Amino acid sequence: MISGLAIALMMVLFLGLWSWAWSKRRQADFIEAAQLPLIEQAPRRPEDPQA
Repeated sequence: MISGLAIALMMVLFLGLWSWAWSKRRQADFIEAAQLPLIEQAPRRPEDPQA
């Protein structure tokens, strides 16, 4: 009984997360994140502290 409820809860959480990630409101964020590896950064100066 408890394992069935746990499975149902996990399924609902999974479907909620899936629908949130694929919603139209998130599309602009994903497009921006997809471009991050292509953005060139300015070269670091030796005097800049390491982050």
